[in-house]
Amino acid sequence: MRVEVRSREPLDETTLRALVDPARGAPALDLDAALTATRERYAVDFRAARARAGVARGHLIDVILEQPGGSGAAREQEAAEAFVDLLLGEARFHDWIGTVAVAPAPRGGPLRVVQSRPGDGHFFPLVELAGAIGAAVSGIHAGLPAGPLWSIGGEQRWYLFELDGGEHAEDTVESDIMLVSTFMPELLKSFLSGAPFASTRFSRSSELFAYLKYENREADARRALARRRVLEDALDAALVSERAGRVIGSGMGVTHSYVNFALDRVAHAVDLIREVMVKVGLHVAPSAVEFCDAPLANRV
Repeated sequence: MRVEVRSREPLDETTLRALVDPARGAPALDLDAALTATRERYAVDFRAARARAGVARGHLIDVILEQPGGSGAAREQEAAEAFVDLLLGEARFHDWIGTVAVAPAPRGGPLRVVQSRPGDGHFFPLVELAGAIGAAVSGIHAGLPAGPLWSIGGEQRWYLFELDGGEHAEDTVESDIMLVSTFMPELLKSFLSGAPFASTRFSRSSELFAYLKYENREADARRALARRRVLEDALDAALVSERAGRVIGSGMGVTHSYVNFALDRVAHAVDLIREVMVKVGLHVAPSAVEFCDAPLANRV
């Protein structure tokens, strides 16, 4: 979703949050219903399958189904994705699942037993899959701050990294970025790689992650960096003082500069960003606030 800085149109936060609501879309089915629906649609029966699941980059969860007598054909792969979608529900599937794959297993042979880590060759009964993913989600959330980021005091550890061809998706909204500074490197690396993004994987406080993108009008890179730092500090001070959000990172691109946010009171935060842009004299440059979540990516 793109919100032009120079526009004074208010942001409809209720509509915005409905698009990323964890309860949106089709609800989860029980195991038998999900198996039946998959078999009827794809003629693939996973009743004898086992599963494994584990956390991958960007807090995504990868799933593998071990299918006795399976071939690994494209239709099986498609059926496996549909089955996991039905079992978890639309929102959880799209927010949390990275890849779903099928691994052929000998028909009728002994299958290996419970182990939670992906890649170690061990699988658990299919009836445990939804619970295992729920436990993984809970574990990820347990490792995140209990409150919104604006409420966390003290200095954070910041990381600086350069991007060169191939480290971020060329068709992403930040595809010209070269240098990134952040105290949430896993989040930004996930977003810049073009992986499906959901704020709920990085916050348990209903924050939405977004960024300000504006056109550089300074020919000198050092002056452009200095102006961005002034803007970054002013934005962070305004957002934190109003308990509306926090700056979590920034970036320099070929033609644009970026400031990354965790936004709590989203509509108020966007108004504050507009006010600060005016105060530092950058409101005349083409600029917009963009939201990172996949359901918002192509919405105006």
